[in-house]
Amino acid sequence: MVTPPYQIADNLKHKGIIHGFFGSEGGVSSGIFKSLNCGLHKGDEEAKVMQNRDIICKAMGIERMVTLRQVHKNEVLIVNQDTPNGFEKDAMVTASKGLLLAIQTADCAPILLHDPENAVIGAIHAGWRSAVSDIVENTIENMESLGAKRGNIHAAIGPCIQQQNYEVGPEVYEEANDALFFTKAKRPDHYFFNLPGYVHNHLKKSGIHKSLDLSLDTYTLKNQYFSCRRAFHEQNNGFGIQLSVIAIF
Repeated sequence: MVTPPYQIADNLKHKGIIHGFFGSEGGVSSGIFKSLNCGLHKGDEEAKVMQNRDIICKAMGIERMVTLRQVHKNEVLIVNQDTPNGFEKDAMVTASKGLLLAIQTADCAPILLHDPENAVIGAIHAGWRSAVSDIVENTIENMESLGAKRGNIHAAIGPCIQQQNYEVGPEVYEEANDALFFTKAKRPDHYFFNLPGYVHNHLKKSGIHKSLDLSLDTYTLKNQYFSCRRAFHEQNNGFGIQLSVIAIF
């Protein structure tokens, strides 16, 4: 098996964990899902999606993947060996070995976290709704409940839509309540939102100073990543989903 390409964050290269920010390359899907689509219920064949997820598990050397039904809220799941897939949450944490926490994105910001001293990991799906409703702080608090110390936590923000391509309406500007991360768009009451900058700032506010933004744009890197916004602009009927994963081993 050829390992699909993926990005790693230098500040997450710790003994005892493995992680990767995967993109759209290296799978078995075709058409608009070409080729490492890992999202169910998007129009792709379920068997191919599951095969793509298995490809990632094999690449990471971890047998079991845990996924969520992400609903753009701020609730966090504590995962153990008995946790099934499909909980309606947008982040998860664990201190258990051998579980590949997998966050699904197609423009939203994936955030992977690790406390290397206390062997606790976390994974966040940060769209704008979950970001403005404190998904970052909630995840850190749940990591602390498993023994993590926030001063020890390292975090990395993976591929997501960058500000110049992320036009939003006034509701995002009002709920985010931080003009620093917005620039005005041509349309009245519309703005370009710096989502990775916003969540990076929330990490710092929560005491996570060992954080890194990979600054990879899902919208412009068409041959490497799926993008919901790009698919809409290109008038496609669907789009694929990529995974960002982390595990203790």
